[in-house]
Amino acid sequence: MTRARLLLLPLLLAACTPTPAPPVPGDDVPTVPRATRPARPSCVLNPAWLSALGGPAGLMGVNLRPAPLGAQATPSLFDQLLDVREAINGSYWGESGVDLQALHEQAETGARTAFGNLRAATLSAQTDAFMNDYVDGVRDGHTYFLDAAGFRAFRDSLSAAPTPTPRLGVRWAAVPGEDGAVLLDAFPEWPAAQAGLTRGDTLLSIGGQPLTRQPGDSDAAHAARLSTLLGQASAAGAPVTVTYRRAQAGAETTASTTVTPRVLSSAPLPYARTVAPGTVLLRLPTFATSGVAQQVHTLIGGAQRADATHLILDLRGNGGGLLSEAIGVAGALVGDRAGETIETLDGQDVTYAYRNGQVLAGVNCAPTSPVLGVGTPARWAGRLTILVNEGSASASEIVAQLAAQTGAILTGERSYGVGNTVTVIGAISGDRGLSVTIGRANDLRGQPLTPDVTPAPVTPDDLRALAHGHDLPLEAALK
Repeated sequence: MTRARLLLLPLLLAACTPTPAPPVPGDDVPTVPRATRPARPSCVLNPAWLSALGGPAGLMGVNLRPAPLGAQATPSLFDQLLDVREAINGSYWGESGVDLQALHEQAETGARTAFGNLRAATLSAQTDAFMNDYVDGVRDGHTYFLDAAGFRAFRDSLSAAPTPTPRLGVRWAAVPGEDGAVLLDAFPEWPAAQAGLTRGDTLLSIGGQPLTRQPGDSDAAHAARLSTLLGQASAAGAPVTVTYRRAQAGAETTASTTVTPRVLSSAPLPYARTVAPGTVLLRLPTFATSGVAQQVHTLIGGAQRADATHLILDLRGNGGGLLSEAIGVAGALVGDRAGETIETLDGQDVTYAYRNGQVLAGVNCAPTSPVLGVGTPARWAGRLTILVNEGSASASEIVAQLAAQTGAILTGERSYGVGNTVTVIGAISGDRGLSVTIGRANDLRGQPLTPDVTPAPVTPDDLRALAHGHDLPLEAALK
């Protein structure tokens, strides 16, 4: 998942306070020893962290560990601080050089200075901001805090739960320095696409409300305003008139259409379209829900039956998801070379491998336990191009580099940079979430995977160009 990295502002401010508030009795957060990796892992041991997920099939699933034990009926900041200590010190196995024990102590001091008695500090937007900065202090892009809304959205995406309110069925971005919202996706069979909208269209107004940039607005402020307007216009589920600009064949035209928002799935599945004779674009927006690998195999099979010779796999903006689904997708591209071994802090290393339509797993052993199966598996044998950008992360980077090892061409820009590690996202006190890097990833040959993938040459994924009719990475791929 792509996230803006934030500075430890509350902690730094706290460090400037000359006399932090002393702890009250029982308010000290217990010290949690940092675990160490054993020298000789055993094949027969059963990793506790993996058992808590329901076995290898649940990796990158819902819970890092069961609901925190001993938490107050009404959770406090104390509970969250302890949960984070236990999860990071017991599970973190990334490449951060931060002194984790010092980070925990600094966070406790800063929290007490900012909020007083930690057991009495109720959870709020302010404590969420503090916890976000605290966990970002690990300096690992795969380790981060999720507030209640973010954790709920994550869980919804895993199960493809219905969206809480009606939606247009698009992904969009503010056009840098300009008015409007350019569409990154208009998902097939969802409201916007059914009304004729497509990627690259720029929304100029919705429900009569212009999507114009206000004087002095930054791109971030403009995006926040657009989010509010688009959300308000779609929340009621009533038909709404959308005015948009479309750039095509060197000309720009403005038109209007009516979109009827409705409740949708939280996790759109992959889709495909022909973009040139013999060339199919396969758009994969997320790995976050089950069924992704099956859909990719089905779409690739369809492309082969249509005599396509060039497959373009679009992973732009795909922040990752379920590792089992990612290995299943890679299997359609590279066959038995799809897989990886995850080194973990407790030495219970897990290997995932694709074999004949199945993803198998093993703990310090040959992978033999089925975790995912694909009906009618496909194997692409033609030309393969993969589109990535700075929003391509985690599972996207894993699939891209496995494919690149067998000759796929990478097009676009440098990816986010967490493709050499694996994370588990789980619940902490207060119905918040915590993502922790729990493993370092090697390919099936035992070679470490790289943090990011960088096409050469780099083709910027320019949103302003897209809003005016030029999808630069796709144009490069078609050349």
